[in-house]
Amino acid sequence: MSTRKTRVGIIGAGWPGQQHARVLGAIEEAELYGCAETDAPRAEEFRETYGPRKIYPNYRELLRDPAVDAVVICLPNFLHFPAARAALEAGKHVLCEKPPTLNASEMVVLREEASRRGLVYFFSRQFRFSPTMRMARSLIQQARLGQIYFAEATWVRSRGIPQGIGGWFTEKSRSGGGALIDIGIHALDAAWFLMGTPRPVSVSAAVFRNFDQLVQAATFDVEDAAFAFIRFANGAVVQLKTSWAANLTDEIPEGRYFGRELNNCTIYGRKATIRLRPFTLFEDVDGTLADQPLEPADQADPFELQMRNFLDAVKGITPPMNDAEQALYLMEMLDAIYLSGSTGREVPIARAEKTEG
Repeated sequence: MSTRKTRVGIIGAGWPGQQHARVLGAIEEAELYGCAETDAPRAEEFRETYGPRKIYPNYRELLRDPAVDAVVICLPNFLHFPAARAALEAGKHVLCEKPPTLNASEMVVLREEASRRGLVYFFSRQFRFSPTMRMARSLIQQARLGQIYFAEATWVRSRGIPQGIGGWFTEKSRSGGGALIDIGIHALDAAWFLMGTPRPVSVSAAVFRNFDQLVQAATFDVEDAAFAFIRFANGAVVQLKTSWAANLTDEIPEGRYFGRELNNCTIYGRKATIRLRPFTLFEDVDGTLADQPLEPADQADPFELQMRNFLDAVKGITPPMNDAEQALYLMEMLDAIYLSGSTGREVPIARAEKTEG
């Protein structure tokens, strides 16, 4: 594999699969070898647009092809675990869209399967590779913020409960949850990543379902809002706010699709604070607080940078930025938020250690 192109198969021809296909076309070291899609017209449209060598009627057919080295899983949430497990068992490296799984127990299985087989498991979080995130991370690595002690992670909407094909977004057995696992996971991961991915130790949270009247789907048994306070082993904490629907106040700007909407992250350090939107550094200069607007150094495509990191990890050139261990921590935090919300108590996070053998 070190001397030839990595052959990649995409599972699911929807919007995420299209983005991954788009950037694969720009990467010399890889080939978009195939696409698995059960919807024949969508599969044909995908073939015409992106030109994969093969189209498969389902992902198991793709996984049986020995020519495929790695797969990108772009399916509804409830299919992430079975598809990823089947791919690892077939000897394929895996890049999976978020959420990695429906819960931490499933993620333990994938982590251990990938480790046992010497394969890369990579969860898709292209926002980590965005120009703003890369510059913020660089400033943090340069110690411009000093010791980080607190972060605010927010993604809230006033009217934005998704339906999805067949209404799966609002059905817990197929989605794994509501606003938290859909958009809250993005906000939490952004803050946690910039904080250096410290080990979570406890969670106190509240989870709500208040807006049934806004849903037309047959089943609505997930939360439309979640609020959490997470402690880490290094003493830092993060506060998470996420909602699909809330009667948001007027300081929240109008979004393009979902009424009022705010997606933001602020990281507080002893020397400075950094906010992603508007992108600003708030820095102590000789005892005076100075506000410094920031501009990213480039506008490189985060999907392409993520794919390049995945492919380099497959070839053993560099570690994956989004690995199985981090995916497990992320799912442990989500599990603890749901448990704390249901019990009304703070929940400790016990490390799910690797098994021997």
